[in-house]
Amino acid sequence: MASPRFPATATLLDAKVVPLEKFDALLAKVTRERQIGDGYFLQVHPEGATVLFVVNGSPYAAGRVAGELLASLEIHEFFAAYSRQPQSPLSFFVTDKRLLLGLMILFRHRPALQFTTDLVDVAEVLTRLAARGRDAIVGIRSGEEWGLTVCARGKPVANYFPPSGTEALKEPSPAEQLLVYVYGRPNGMAMVDIYEETRVAPAGDATLLASEDSGRITERYLALAAAVQEADREGALTSPMHAPPPEPVGAPELAPLPEAAAPPPPPAAPEPVPEPPLMLESQAGPAPTPVSEPAPAPPALPSATPAPAFEPAPVVERVPAPSPPPEPTKAPEPATLSVAAAPAAPPVPAPHTGPVPELSLYLGEKLLGKFSLTKGELSVGRNPGNDILIENVGVSRRHATIRWAGGQALVEDLGSANGTYVNGQKVARQILQDGDEILVLKHRLLFRLPKEKPATKAEPILDAGQTTMFIEPGVIPQMVTAKSETAAKLRPRLILPDLKKVALAEGEEIVLGSSPECRIQLSGMFVAKAHAKILSDREGQFKIVHLSGVTGTRVNGEKIRERVLRHGDEIEIGKQRLLFRLER
Repeated sequence: MASPRFPATATLLDAKVVPLEKFDALLAKVTRERQIGDGYFLQVHPEGATVLFVVNGSPYAAGRVAGELLASLEIHEFFAAYSRQPQSPLSFFVTDKRLLLGLMILFRHRPALQFTTDLVDVAEVLTRLAARGRDAIVGIRSGEEWGLTVCARGKPVANYFPPSGTEALKEPSPAEQLLVYVYGRPNGMAMVDIYEETRVAPAGDATLLASEDSGRITERYLALAAAVQEADREGALTSPMHAPPPEPVGAPELAPLPEAAAPPPPPAAPEPVPEPPLMLESQAGPAPTPVSEPAPAPPALPSATPAPAFEPAPVVERVPAPSPPPEPTKAPEPATLSVAAAPAAPPVPAPHTGPVPELSLYLGEKLLGKFSLTKGELSVGRNPGNDILIENVGVSRRHATIRWAGGQALVEDLGSANGTYVNGQKVARQILQDGDEILVLKHRLLFRLPKEKPATKAEPILDAGQTTMFIEPGVIPQMVTAKSETAAKLRPRLILPDLKKVALAEGEEIVLGSSPECRIQLSGMFVAKAHAKILSDREGQFKIVHLSGVTGTRVNGEKIRERVLRHGDEIEIGKQRLLFRLER
């Protein structure tokens, strides 16, 4: 698989094959010789990737990456995967404690809110977070890259982006850095997860090591993995036997660490892993504050702010009984409410040769997409493999199916946590009629069975938060380039967001932007000083040209560099929308 890219302070080992028997020597070289206490190992396997988080020089927790899914692991599971694929490349990345905490939260907790940036305004989400005053971690996923933002009392205080986000870090404030990074992703879209649980306890087997086991980490965790495997076979856990320590071996060469990225030195010897959970440092001072306790908003914290101190855990000599390892690629589903027993399947109706029905997906009054039942079945759920993808944490991975056969459509709930509703009634199975509404949390699917001759009259679509201007089909659709007598009577106009009209004249150049010097001044964080301009050419055509701005200029939803305008075109600059029309 492609290697996932998480943020880091520096890279110390970059995708090298390290034999399993040399891992202990490698960890000692990192933590003692290089005096690096905090970071994470990443090993990429053919079926996924595993991560080992190191705090104060000792293993603290582990995780698995499978596609877009992150799941937590016990530490022995990392070493078990390592032993199965010893030739998989291994990397080590240096972090500070705040970044390390944020990364572990992505693997350990479920997001309180999850959305894509093409449907939700990130600036509005930040405003709501600030109003709540809660500490939070914001995870941003775009392809294989992950970014991370730390929010103290609801306000961004530190950003950690992959190398592609370097330009965003030049913005003056953490909030602006986050917005520029998010909207600078390919196609302007990213998946954003908001985590309000900002404490991470160590893995269940993190306290396995005693102080004298610093050179036997691999041995101890492989013994535990073997004991767990034996317990799975026999149904009873047996204590792992202590094998003699391995012969000392050399470690691979590590890359030189940049001076600016060198973290503070840890203790001379690895300390036992702390027992209390890590938590976000939400205000200046020695004691971290739990996120559930309100406090005044703090000043912006620099990225080099030291993390809270960690208390060493007492040494334990007995191996704790670990939990059985989770499935490789599944994260736990939310608690599922009881669902009534499904009724018997309806009788198969007679074959149908008429038009195929379709479903329209809405969020509020905004149309998100249309889906045809041509192939006979559509799946609905949160996983990317579904035909109708609803990216909401309250929607189950496979929530429901809609089938079309013999002239009838049937919706069936698949044991979802929050249920499936038809016209407001919760159902297990239900035959659909033309016009029925299927509700999946806040999303609704409108079921329509087209007539033999579908109507051609267009219906206006309401945009969330504002009404999109609608052009009746009878309005003359000629371009400004038309040379007919009818077209000569038409005058091009630009309709502004406040519905004021600006007449466009041949030979005139109109600049749109946030600068007071622009002929049309627009407001908004993502509107550049001189964002775009509209001008006419020798043939009388009016065209719009993008000048600057990270979010670009869009015409009818498509990002453009230059475009000839037609009657009814909608221009989008930042969050402002304008309409180009021909009027008598």
